[in-house]
Amino acid sequence: MNPCFRPILLLVLPTCAFGNEAVDRLPQPHYHRQASDPPWLAEVVQFHGHLGPAVVAGAKMGMAGLRAVDAKGYFDVEVICEGPLAKPPQSCFLDGLQVATGATMGKRSLEWVQADQITVRVKNTRTGKVAVLRPTPKLIELLGSFKPQPKVGARPGSGQEQHDEHLEAVARQIVSMPERELVSISVPD
Repeated sequence: MNPCFRPILLLVLPTCAFGNEAVDRLPQPHYHRQASDPPWLAEVVQFHGHLGPAVVAGAKMGMAGLRAVDAKGYFDVEVICEGPLAKPPQSCFLDGLQVATGATMGKRSLEWVQADQITVRVKNTRTGKVAVLRPTPKLIELLGSFKPQPKVGARPGSGQEQHDEHLEAVARQIVSMPERELVSISVPD
């Protein structure tokens, strides 16, 4: 047989045990990206799964906290968050804090304590500098401007699409607001 015409054995490996999807991929969040969205927002949504006001508020407060204590994040920061965050949508705030600061529940550098009001303490572990952050009345008003609805099992025509659009609109409003309108920051001596 002519060596140029040898049969070629192709080994085709399945890409996934469950169909044609690749095994190594992240879950796809429920998110309608807009051109005006800052790049960090896609990272917050990828971690959290959808765009909502509480996760954005947590991210904005976390970024403000890092700046206030001159920390880089991940390994030079400790965060204690107090607040009524026992269940969604309020607890989504914690996901925003994790993404924005790099402090996580798993590394034990983010701690949550049940309380009546939200207070975030961010500490730069290299310098000892601490900042105390509280949401402004305007942010509290925005976070309370919608009624949570479960995402699981929502059917077309159930009103979930309009609810999601409202959530995303409020979240984007928080994204676009100046930090001083959202967060009160004090740096104790």
